[in-house]
Amino acid sequence: MTITSLITAFISGTRQELFFALAITATLSTLALLVVSVRAELAERSAPLTRSNRRASAARDPREALALVGDTLAATHNPAALLPVILRATSEATGAAAGRLLVGDEEIASVGVVPRRSSPLAFDLAPHGEHLTTMLLYPPRHGFDAESERLATWLASQASIALENAHLHHVVQRQAVTDELTGLVNRRRFMTALAAEIARTSRVEQPSLILADLDDFKLVNDRFGHPVGDDLLQAFAGAMQQCLRDVDVAARLGGEEFAVLMPETPLAGALAVAERLRLLVEAPLLVRHEEGISATASFGVAELAQGEDADEFLRRADAALYRAKAAGKNTAVA
Repeated sequence: MTITSLITAFISGTRQELFFALAITATLSTLALLVVSVRAELAERSAPLTRSNRRASAARDPREALALVGDTLAATHNPAALLPVILRATSEATGAAAGRLLVGDEEIASVGVVPRRSSPLAFDLAPHGEHLTTMLLYPPRHGFDAESERLATWLASQASIALENAHLHHVVQRQAVTDELTGLVNRRRFMTALAAEIARTSRVEQPSLILADLDDFKLVNDRFGHPVGDDLLQAFAGAMQQCLRDVDVAARLGGEEFAVLMPETPLAGALAVAERLRLLVEAPLLVRHEEGISATASFGVAELAQGEDADEFLRRADAALYRAKAAGKNTAVA
């Protein structure tokens, strides 16, 4: 990833594309630093160990401790799974009698038995949510020597990089499937969920689909400005989430158009949800400068027909939405 390619991504791509480019560059830079560190260590050691005895050798070879963390990072980018591996590998490599991981004041992982009257080495790792993650390493009977302390510091710094990469991966992954304004899933993620739900309908009750469109949304933007229009979209997304179950998938397809996939839901049930949403929208969704800002929405509802694919399913729901618009808006048509 070169400077030229980053500039090209900025000029020709979206902000999300630039974010992806920066994420990839950061990851590659981190890997390059790890390679330099590991090569320096390898120059003074014998040939690499096999994967089968990697874990047992972590206590003797710091590069194997790092490899354990790397293997886990390759398998998962979940910090909850990565943190215990970091603690175990670092404790083994440094000969610590025990180790603890704290998120804020809460212990989330531990190894060994904490010795009495022992002062641990403390390392701050990457933040875990809103709280700082701290790794505590308790010394063996004769204490840590200088080399072990340096090794612990180095492994903690590499662990922080791995955790930052895991967090960055999570952010990039979430932005790839989430609508930035409303927090709902985006069209791409919704279509994936729709295809998956259709594929499993032979074993369960058919799903239903709701398409929703805010009526005359352009007039809201023209009268109050685009920031208020964005607030109204966010308020509508909040109303949707208020009416839906955890298994339902709500999405913003684009502009003022939204969709809801309702697994194992008959047409009548989905129509009742659409009507409840319609009444919520009709009431003022926003209050700005003591003025209530309300809107109306039209809804098209369809239940999956036998043998129907995603495109046909969406077309029928869209046809119902068109009929709702033609009937004077502010209504739900099944």
